[in-house]
Amino acid sequence: METSKKKRKIGWFGWSLVTIFSVALIASLLLFFNVFKINSVFSIEDLENAQNEKATEGQEVDADTAKEIEEIQETVGAQHVEIGDFIVKTHDFYNDKTGYGNINNLNWKEQTDKAKEIIGTIEKEIETVQSDALKTDLKAIVEIAKATISDEKVEQVRHLHRYFHDLDIALNHYNGSDKIWRVTETLK
Repeated sequence: METSKKKRKIGWFGWSLVTIFSVALIASLLLFFNVFKINSVFSIEDLENAQNEKATEGQEVDADTAKEIEEIQETVGAQHVEIGDFIVKTHDFYNDKTGYGNINNLNWKEQTDKAKEIIGTIEKEIETVQSDALKTDLKAIVEIAKATISDEKVEQVRHLHRYFHDLDIALNHYNGSDKIWRVTETLK
């Protein structure tokens, strides 16, 4: 009975071992997260992005919407073939660079270069655009692209991708997805 009542002291040697083990564990974890570039595990921004993504899920295209899209394709799409070609190429870029989880590992140099290209192309072509809705969308895209260059935020790239997705459907008969995001004036 006497042995169970005795308190055992860890001593200076024990505390030294605990300290060394703790420091080694922390250093190993830091090294692991840096070597494998795992910094999003504790990122609040990624949690917010996931919530925003769920909150703004695309809408399925129903029969009425499909008819509206066909009318837009026959009018606005037919009038703006050059802009349509630019939209196809840019939408393909965003599908490649942001799809399948790639949006969480963006190459910001590549994204800012693409944003500059978008701005240059739209500013050169916007005067030839006859549709007011399309012109409004292109101006909005330029503003988002400028913000992408200065801020480098994932949400801006996601927004650009959604604009190009909806415009690709509106102008080019894109059928790679049955969802629209309803971010454009052209498809409202």
